[in-house]
Amino acid sequence: MDMGSIAAALGGLKTAGEIAKALLQLKSDVERQGKVIELQSVILAAQTSAIAAQSDQYSMLEEVRALKEEVARVKAWEKTKERYELAEVAPQIFVYVLKPNSQPPEPPHWICTKCYEDQKRSIIQVKSKGSSTTWYICFECKSEFHITTPGGGTPQVVRRGPRGPDLHPL
Repeated sequence: MDMGSIAAALGGLKTAGEIAKALLQLKSDVERQGKVIELQSVILAAQTSAIAAQSDQYSMLEEVRALKEEVARVKAWEKTKERYELAEVAPQIFVYVLKPNSQPPEPPHWICTKCYEDQKRSIIQVKSKGSSTTWYICFECKSEFHITTPGGGTPQVVRRGPRGPDLHPL
């Protein structure tokens, strides 16, 4: 908040009070009229400073609200991303897969690696399927890839453990 605006508003109100006291002590109408004009000018300046301070306060409240929303979004993403792990579903094709025993349970699915890095959960979908090749797409970033499986079988998720690859059906 702009402390100068607040100080100006308070200073203006103090000056207005002093002018009002002096106004009561004046005897002539001409002097009184001059002080009234001066008083109005000081009150207007104080109001302008108060409005500027209020505008600054509103801007700061909006910034705090936006920052709180961002913190909440980041915390929610952190919880979501902990449920996934990187897996190789075909040679050199990587996706994020739901970790085994994730809670709450969900059907097995893949998450796009690009979207994951952008802190988005975008589920990869089947675009088309042939006898032995399946085309996949991320509708968020439009990434596509295909996996050819001999005999049209289901791709295997390769989880790398301390003893080497461990194959799991999708």
